[in-house]
Amino acid sequence: MKTVLVTGATGYVGCEVVRQLFECGKTVTTLSRTTPEDDAEHILADFTDAERLTGALDGRSFDCIMHIGSLPGDTGDPAEMVRVNVNGCLNLLEFARKSETKRFVLSSSISAYEWYPATKFSPPDYMPVDEDHPCRPRDMYSTTKRMQELLAMTYFHQYGLLVAVLRLTAVVGPRGRGGGRGWREFAEKLAEGQHVQIPHFSLEELCHYVDYRDVGRMHIVAGENPGAVGQIFNCCGPGPTRGTEFAEAVRNVAPGITVECGFPWSMAQGGEIAFSMAKAKERMNFEPKYTLADSVRAIKDWVDAGGLKSHQCERETFGSGVKTE
Repeated sequence: MKTVLVTGATGYVGCEVVRQLFECGKTVTTLSRTTPEDDAEHILADFTDAERLTGALDGRSFDCIMHIGSLPGDTGDPAEMVRVNVNGCLNLLEFARKSETKRFVLSSSISAYEWYPATKFSPPDYMPVDEDHPCRPRDMYSTTKRMQELLAMTYFHQYGLLVAVLRLTAVVGPRGRGGGRGWREFAEKLAEGQHVQIPHFSLEELCHYVDYRDVGRMHIVAGENPGAVGQIFNCCGPGPTRGTEFAEAVRNVAPGITVECGFPWSMAQGGEIAFSMAKAKERMNFEPKYTLADSVRAIKDWVDAGGLKSHQCERETFGSGVKTE
């Protein structure tokens, strides 16, 4: 994999994926409706418009397409949800098929199972939840993410497009925006140092997160490893986190701060949820590196480095000791 097209490159996850692709020496082209703050070649286009997308990409080919651009939550407009999340995905899959793209990596969500913060929590059939767990989406966001997956897998089975799907859980890291916008508020509260809410309804609640750096790593592995082809993978951290552990991680970076529960987008809604990463280990030899405590430390390092004053998609990864020149 040498040439990569990334959609949603200005977003929360896309920014980190692009940073890591550059770090790996890949040639990156980004596609979005706004221009990102990085060194990639950029295509200004709306992937929901099939005709204009085809025109913008005419004559181009890529080793891999990483489709990250989607609406980060339910907008309340079902037609918009389908237009962006479903039709947009279809348009890119069709371009990939016709241009003979070697690999297509889709950023999906564990919401495809059914768990989304805005809906009532239903306990899983078993834990940890693996990729064979039934999918029962019950809201427009979760349904459109599952529809993306079904389209991608259909293009694999019917047309031979080499597809890999990643089901992301809640991604934790600095620069909160889009689907991670709650983490910016979290960072602001850390900066104030008085009190902060964690995304648990109680200290006993068990949730599962993933560090933004592991998300970037897993996208790259899925774009290159033969074991990823035709598969759906959970994309989660090394293990689930109880509210007590989350609170301890916060106090370790901000001593004396008051930690409260009640951040209004907990997946478990007061219950328990945990996911298995065994399939990624078995098929791609991929294992997540960063714990929730590492993620909280990265946010605090970003705050201390003045990150809240910047609105750009920074190329520096705070807390990792790595900077891309």
